[in-house]
Amino acid sequence: MTSFPVRSVIVAIVGAICVIIGYVIDPARTAAAYLIAYGAALAAVLGAFAFVMIARVTAANWFVALRRQAEQIMAVLPAFAVLLVPILVSYRILYRWAQPGTLEDASTRAILQGKAGYLNLPFFVIRAIVYFAVWIFIAELLRRASLEQDRGNSERIDRRMYVTSAVGLVAFAFTITFAAIDWFMSLAPTWYSTVYGVMYFAGGMVGGVALITLLVARARHRGELPEDIGADHFHALAKLLLTFVLFWVYIGFSQLIVIWSAQIPAERGWYALRMRGGWRVLGGIMLLGHFALPFCALVVRAIKRSTLAMTMIAVLLLCMHYLDVYWIAMPDAPFHGGWGYVVDAGALLFITGVASATWAVRRRGEAEVPVSDPRLPASLQYSTD
Repeated sequence: MTSFPVRSVIVAIVGAICVIIGYVIDPARTAAAYLIAYGAALAAVLGAFAFVMIARVTAANWFVALRRQAEQIMAVLPAFAVLLVPILVSYRILYRWAQPGTLEDASTRAILQGKAGYLNLPFFVIRAIVYFAVWIFIAELLRRASLEQDRGNSERIDRRMYVTSAVGLVAFAFTITFAAIDWFMSLAPTWYSTVYGVMYFAGGMVGGVALITLLVARARHRGELPEDIGADHFHALAKLLLTFVLFWVYIGFSQLIVIWSAQIPAERGWYALRMRGGWRVLGGIMLLGHFALPFCALVVRAIKRSTLAMTMIAVLLLCMHYLDVYWIAMPDAPFHGGWGYVVDAGALLFITGVASATWAVRRRGEAEVPVSDPRLPASLQYSTD
């Protein structure tokens, strides 16, 4: 049985103290830091959740032995529903559309008035409730079915999980798209992109697969997984990471080239802001750490089959995922620099500490692999050769 997550609770408390102090000193900057940390962590959890459904629909037998690790990640979604409350409370200082009358530019006020039917607090909150209701409902159905399968009735449960995943992927596509628009794209309410939701999803899939890789490496190091789970499974995870890293850079570059070549000032402004000063430097860091380095590493067979190397790559990509969300959202959020970077770290500690503690509590008593899944033996024998 997993012990009480003392370290996770301590991390969460330290982060909470930083956030509380920051909110007293600079509420707008602290709310922005909290939103970024929340968005990055949630995207990684949703990425793992999405891959559980993708693997089920595509009958990815190799993933069966690793599925429980991903299911335990998506078990923290109820915590994220609660963690959204501070964002809803701080909506007036986060989102310019919340107080259009305070804007000096008349054209901007006119645009926001035209969007008032969508961008208003009651509808904003209702949509947030719907998103989490859908995610938690589907995730809990899949988790409970998987745990029930450990006790038998595998054929009936297998079919149920397949249907739930197939329907769930459609619902997931809509909800994550609108959630990204609501919580992040609306920070710049006069700007829009038709692939913004896909961009957020692509980063989340990189973070999600990286998180699964990290937890599999952790469980293997602690001897919690069967010895058959090893180099071949890490090889498969590495190929997935490479796929989603390429997908991430493809979506980002495609949006940039289309918007920049269109020569429309209202659309180019979003990128123009991010191509100046420190934001330009951060963009270069992401290009290197989120694409170039992982790409060069993940095409090397020896690295793909090394637990240590894959752990290091997973940690790098999780860090880059946070910076990705930071680069996407922070330039449009309340930002005053200075000691705000301490608040950034505090918000990230708080969110990850709460998520980690929830993960540790909810996985208690669960088998580390789906022991009664009829495809488990084939998954344990999976080979890339």
